Amino acid sequence: MSRVQAETAASQLLNKYGIDRLPVPVEEIAIWEGAQVVRQRFEGEQSGFMYREGRERIIGINTSSGRRRQRFTIAHEIGHMTLHLQDPLVVDREVNWRDENSSLAVDPKEIDANAFAAALLMPQDLVVREVRLAAQRSDLSGRDRIISYLAQIFDVSTSAMSYRLINLGIYS
Repeated sequence: MSRVQAETAASQLLNKYGIDRLPVPVEEIAIWEGAQVVRQRFEGEQSGFMYREGRERIIGINTSSGRRRQRFTIAHEIGHMTLHLQDPLVVDREVNWRDENSSLAVDPKEIDANAFAAALLMPQDLVVREVRLAAQRSDLSGRDRIISYLAQIFDVSTSAMSYRLINLGIYS
């Protein structure tokens, strides 16, 4: 799957629910898509998981992660639910763990889910709009201040926003 396909799937989901406000209500989207979001403190480094059995969907979130990390994890797990539903390698009882290796860009499913999560939480058209508005503000001079401001508006980490801006070609 390509990043464009992940972006398209995230955009379609946002359109399905008419979401054009910030921050994107990611937990509500998970619920609307039939998932139960369960928060629990996990042992180890896992951020979360997606479990499915038949029609049941559970997204587990590690409460030891920060709130913004939890938002990204929910979006990531929605990505697994949306993108990998028909994949023969994802069986009904499989648990897809988010862990320290998920961001290393080695597992194609994790790459897909990360691209989907970024597009869901930081839709391209809204990012472009907010970057233009931020560039017009005199109190937001400098890249770091703009990134921090955008991260706050989108309710994501500055790291996630930085990567998104790079992937969209806004910053190099």
